[in-house]
Amino acid sequence: MRQEASVEFKNHPQQRQTWEATALLHEHAAQQVGAFRVWASETLDEDLTKSLKWRFWPLVTLAIFVLYVASILPGWVVLLSLTWHAVLLKRFQPTIESVAGRTTALGFTLTAYSELLELAEKAPYASRWWIQRKSMIDGSARALKEVGALFEKLDYRNNVFFSLFVGIPSLWDLHCIAALEKWKKTHHVRLTEWLDVLADTEAMNSISGHAFSYPQYCIPQVTWDNGVNIQAKNMGHPLIQPEKRISNDFAMNGMGQTILVTGSNMSGKSTFLRTIGLNIVLAQMGTVVSANQFSCSPVRVFSSMRTQDSLEENTSSFYAELKRLRQLLEMAEEPHQAPVFYLLDEILKGTNSADRHRGAEALIKQLHPKNSAGFVSTHDLELGEWGATENYVHNFHFRSDMENGKLHFDYKLHAGICRSFNASELMRMMGIDMDSTK
Repeated sequence: MRQEASVEFKNHPQQRQTWEATALLHEHAAQQVGAFRVWASETLDEDLTKSLKWRFWPLVTLAIFVLYVASILPGWVVLLSLTWHAVLLKRFQPTIESVAGRTTALGFTLTAYSELLELAEKAPYASRWWIQRKSMIDGSARALKEVGALFEKLDYRNNVFFSLFVGIPSLWDLHCIAALEKWKKTHHVRLTEWLDVLADTEAMNSISGHAFSYPQYCIPQVTWDNGVNIQAKNMGHPLIQPEKRISNDFAMNGMGQTILVTGSNMSGKSTFLRTIGLNIVLAQMGTVVSANQFSCSPVRVFSSMRTQDSLEENTSSFYAELKRLRQLLEMAEEPHQAPVFYLLDEILKGTNSADRHRGAEALIKQLHPKNSAGFVSTHDLELGEWGATENYVHNFHFRSDMENGKLHFDYKLHAGICRSFNASELMRMMGIDMDSTK
């Protein structure tokens, strides 16, 4: 359904650009979402709710004033009635100040949301995905304009003259609070739906914008298989410019499979893992992917890349990676979930070669019977040799070659274990005399 909606949104670039321009005109639109949700869920104290009926007391005060003008009642009765006004306002003062303190910021947000929802209500889309959401926002723009106007009215209290000559005599603040509470009672349940539709529309505009910008990308097929099934032809990294991108074919089918990727530095191992992960995420979002053909079964993508040490948590990069691997094992054991598709880059690089080899081998063995499959990149040739003896481990590599004294990378995925490494040549190029070790 998101794929259908993405195609539909893509074919209306003017509508998407109008939406984006409207949102950009409101700088603070995204800053008060949490505050608005909190305010809408707040409930007024029961005693204060009962006291709101006193907001009509100004009618009594007006009658007393008329009787005073007619010389029927003494002036102190008018003053006593106005004193009661002050007492009522004093009682509501914490609540009024709490709401009034947020009116300006919330007003900006509500103005932006009402304009965006008005655009959404008038949008020409007819896909199933959109029809579901449009039914949730009928009347939403009008409702948000209404509450925005109430916030604006409450803001009048900041004018001293208004407070003295209108606010206190009319109990203006109590009328505003009562109207806001009535609005919340009527609309707070639907408010979450409105905000969700706004978020979904924003996301769909991004998805369709991506599809519009890359018309050469394909719409992926989702195959509802049990297990991990990925088929890709001419797949490339979606963030690399087309003229620089090197694409590869790839296929994987079955649970418990691990693909070991070996290769020299800068040969493309990490980029290839990111390429697969990003395209699977894009496919499952419902947008186009950087490939000529692409299909995948639903999976939970899990990555362990660029793990870093933390001075604050007193952890090394190796320990940080171990924590990620523990999380992977826990996810792979969760029942009734989609398979985990893992991408482990330079596995256990923070320890010595012997422990790295034993640890990686043990992890792959442990993952084999679980609800998972994925990739492991490594410089460890011994791990590749071990993998060649296991039917659930498959070796692939990226190579580098020396041509006229320069390193050359083809960035193409090849079957088997890498036999060409460039670390020595790179060190020699940087001035390290590798022959001095002989």
